[in-house]
Amino acid sequence: MSDTPANLPPKRAVRDRIADVHVPFVYVALAFGVLGGFSLAVTLSAEAVIAGVSASWASHAQVHGHLQVIGFAGIFVVGVASKLIPRFGNGTLPRSREVTAILWCLGGGVLARAVGQPVIPYGPVGSVILDLGAALELVGALLFTRIVLEIMGRAIRDGEPHAIQIGAGALWFAVQASLGLGWLAAMAAGGDRILRSDQDGALLTMQFFGFLFGVFSGVGLRSFPTLFGMPTPSRALGLVGCALTQGGLALWVVAGLLSEPRSSAVGQAVFGAGALVFISAFGFWKRETRFAAASQPLAWALRGALLSLSLVGLLLLTSGLEAAVTGHAVAVRVTDGARHIFAVGVITLGIVGMAQLILPEFASERLVRQPSRARGPLYAAALLSAMLLRGVVPLASLPDNVRFTSMLLGGMFAWIAAGVFAVQFIRARRAHLDYLGRMAKWRASGESLPVVEQPE
Repeated sequence: MSDTPANLPPKRAVRDRIADVHVPFVYVALAFGVLGGFSLAVTLSAEAVIAGVSASWASHAQVHGHLQVIGFAGIFVVGVASKLIPRFGNGTLPRSREVTAILWCLGGGVLARAVGQPVIPYGPVGSVILDLGAALELVGALLFTRIVLEIMGRAIRDGEPHAIQIGAGALWFAVQASLGLGWLAAMAAGGDRILRSDQDGALLTMQFFGFLFGVFSGVGLRSFPTLFGMPTPSRALGLVGCALTQGGLALWVVAGLLSEPRSSAVGQAVFGAGALVFISAFGFWKRETRFAAASQPLAWALRGALLSLSLVGLLLLTSGLEAAVTGHAVAVRVTDGARHIFAVGVITLGIVGMAQLILPEFASERLVRQPSRARGPLYAAALLSAMLLRGVVPLASLPDNVRFTSMLLGGMFAWIAAGVFAVQFIRARRAHLDYLGRMAKWRASGESLPVVEQPE
């Protein structure tokens, strides 16, 4: 007897009927993260401990950063945002062909950079691959920005802070891709495989604190106060946060590129103050009274992410003020530490926590079989440990071997957590399709509701 009777739609038909625009993005992001970025976090740290750093190491370190911020976090955020922003904007669904084009452009662009940049000194092929990858990323970023501005346009014009932050995040995504194309092309034309430190730093700042923070804070303004039982933030408070973060970030980036360290430090401090304004509205210190019972343990993952964001805001504020007073540039180890705290403690932990709260795959999982209550706390413990080892410990003036050993251990924690999350998503996706198939069969047959396994 066939496993798919005539009155039961095949899995492909089921997939076509559900809102699964995010699924290929999640798969691609997890592949870039687990097989690329997180793996390089471990291997590069181990190489630095054993043999020290070299030009090849520095090139691969830049590839690692790009794989993490655009390949893993960026593609994940773009995919999930394409699913979420209609409910935050005018309700218009993005065109499926356009969303597919974004995935191909971003995925192909990230892969091309990872392949092309390290081999530039060995012939012109590396330069061609790198230039193609940067161009593809720009097209993907522009398409995503167009979708966001189309859907969120009215809310932005109405002065809704969440829409302003999401729209600004998309614009920063396009700006950094445009600058990246020019800078990487010039680097490749010169036969170099290491992007200038000021340009690489500017790109990372725009990617982390422009694009990712913009989308994260915009979604957070609509989600976190409700989840933690806080009153809806006032528009005035939200607009103050928007002005501080967006104005501070612009000054931070432009002044840094113009070699004006004091002004750049002021911009960094202003951005940090704006991040803390948003934190004050999120209420992560309150009990998770608005979470469903099966989801309450996941509140610990979100608390960890927002606690990490508080640490980032304080670090950027205090180090920026100190540098502005003294007239010196902010120490490299401080900016690098802030980026790692943000990458692991805010974005990775936030992705893991929010995905399990909002994605339909994990919702079906909770309907069929309640996950272990230890899942949320364990993710928080693993990724906060990784954040401390890769972001906080290196802030101290330590010998290189001690610093890279700490980063090696932190990378291992993060890699394991990302791998476990990938397995859980794949398993939840299969269970989700099976659950939808059984529901379709029940509706078509008129039989009694299928019995699902109750939580233990």
